[in-house]
Amino acid sequence: MTDTALIRTKNRTAYPVFRGLDELSVSDTDLAKALDAQPAEVTAWRTGAVRVPGRVAAFLTLVLDALVERRGSELSYAGGLIAADGRMGTDCLLRARDSLQQQKAFNLALEPGDVQDGLRLFNQWRRRNVFGRPVRDMADRVYLRGLAHPGALAH
Repeated sequence: MTDTALIRTKNRTAYPVFRGLDELSVSDTDLAKALDAQPAEVTAWRTGAVRVPGRVAAFLTLVLDALVERRGSELSYAGGLIAADGRMGTDCLLRARDSLQQQKAFNLALEPGDVQDGLRLFNQWRRRNVFGRPVRDMADRVYLRGLAHPGALAH
């Protein structure tokens, strides 16, 4: 396999929710910690090598929704501070929102029990420090990624 083909295969995502989480810099390792799973298992779900369980799809959709909402609020609040070069943060957010809407459409086929289990996982995730820091800090890191590039702040 060529290097280019390997990179394309590595970055391929079978589910829209993973594209949205990618846009917000949520790694397979972060997701594995949140799900008490192995990163290789998350990668297998991401690439479509293994089907994502319905409860996990519902959980990941809720995580993406929460992060998109938080980032959107913070970008709106900080809008006057972001230079034209800082549009990358807004572009990532728009792509994440698009992926979220696509995943929500896919989730209409989920069993009601899977949706309830996903909601239960999400509520547990919100209540604990999944990544060794409050969940709010993860959302802050996602938001600040767009500001971390040179020239992102107007001065």
